[in-house]
Amino acid sequence: MDLDELLAFLDIDTPADLVYFEQFADLMEEPQEISFETLNALAEKMDPEALSELIGGYFEDILKFVPDGENDLYTLLININTTLESLSSGGEDDAMHMFSEELYKFRSWYLFDHCVLCTNLADGTESEITLFEALTNYRVQNFTDDDYAFDFLGALDYPLDEYIVSLASIIEDGYGDEDGYDEDLDYGDLDSNE
Repeated sequence: MDLDELLAFLDIDTPADLVYFEQFADLMEEPQEISFETLNALAEKMDPEALSELIGGYFEDILKFVPDGENDLYTLLININTTLESLSSGGEDDAMHMFSEELYKFRSWYLFDHCVLCTNLADGTESEITLFEALTNYRVQNFTDDDYAFDFLGALDYPLDEYIVSLASIIEDGYGDEDGYDEDLDYGDLDSNE
């Protein structure tokens, strides 16, 4: 799918028109392969602030449906969200290129990697499904007669690259003061060895 085909699929004329959550969710959940080049061409022409807000809103929606007790998966998704939001704000010359790489990697893992073991509790059958399918099944099973158990261990093998985010950009985004502290967080006694 090239950029023109993607814009037509999203029913927009230009990348700058991608401003609504539903459009972004369609982009993130489109089962057809979208190349890195197409994602990069789209991202480079979007408003960074709008892009960051769309990412934050999308991950907020995903996190609502992580099953209770799956703390490692929840933390991993928060880290992916933080990485994507940080890179989407631009600043560095190659930040948008790195953002597109991370977005492409996330979509590949989320939509195409069969990394979650799903057990149908009605008949005991097991199958390996994608994280997207698992979270969707978990979300809808309350409204159906289906009952599943999920093993997310395989999904935790996600290669999350570490990027240096400038302290200035973190403060600009409202996280912390000029000393890097957020008065709303309880840091506890960081020097305590107890």
